[in-house]
Amino acid sequence: MNLFYDWLAYVGIFTDIAGDASLAVLSFTQSLDHLINAPAIELTELIGKAARKGTTYSLNKYNAIIKAATVSKEISLSLSNIFGMIHSVIKRIELIDNQMDAIIKNIENIITANSEHKFVKQIHLVDSIPGVGFMSAVTLMCEIGDFSAFKNPKQLFGFFGLDPSVNDSGKFKGSKNHMSKRGSRLARRVLYSVALASVRNKPNKQPINPVLQAYYQDKVKSKLKKVALGAVMHKVCNFVFAVLRDESPFVLISPDEHIHNHRTAA
Repeated sequence: MNLFYDWLAYVGIFTDIAGDASLAVLSFTQSLDHLINAPAIELTELIGKAARKGTTYSLNKYNAIIKAATVSKEISLSLSNIFGMIHSVIKRIELIDNQMDAIIKNIENIITANSEHKFVKQIHLVDSIPGVGFMSAVTLMCEIGDFSAFKNPKQLFGFFGLDPSVNDSGKFKGSKNHMSKRGSRLARRVLYSVALASVRNKPNKQPINPVLQAYYQDKVKSKLKKVALGAVMHKVCNFVFAVLRDESPFVLISPDEHIHNHRTAA
């Protein structure tokens, strides 16, 4: 039986039911009555702190949670001690999270202890790209390995499986090209996550990567969102190649500035 059978209305309130805000609410809750009768300000502050969001977000989530709890109480086919079981699952999730944090800390310590190694310097170069992040940089460099094997961005595209596949058979020529998805699946997943992050805003509403966000917004005017994100992945791949080739941290400049600098250098 689904652990959340009594509270199906709760599923979907948060993007990730195992995310920080959702787990904070579930950990807080001792019973449906306890949740419904809890002071609104206490619960909204709990949600806001866990989600690192503002008052409007927290109030919207609070109202949705109370509605779900009220409906669930009215139609409930109660499982005994359901919140005891939920809390037990949460403790297991927290244990796994702590173990993952320890692994990441060990990786950081190894990298810090070898800060002068060329490979470690390359990790920091990739990490300098807005939207990438430390673990994404580590993963990409571990997948790339020896960067000297790549002479141009197209070779890196092919390694990541971002090069277009060709659907030709005899005289038939395919009109729809997709990513070939050859090469490193893990690196491709990381690039996809970086592309998603690059077109989003920070908590202060400022874009994480204003150049890629503007590029994406222009693309979605005429392309499907997944196609536009694919184009952003190509841009990210270009950035990765450039910082590794030039052995220089990423500098965020607009396309117009890039064209101007290129013409000036020529």
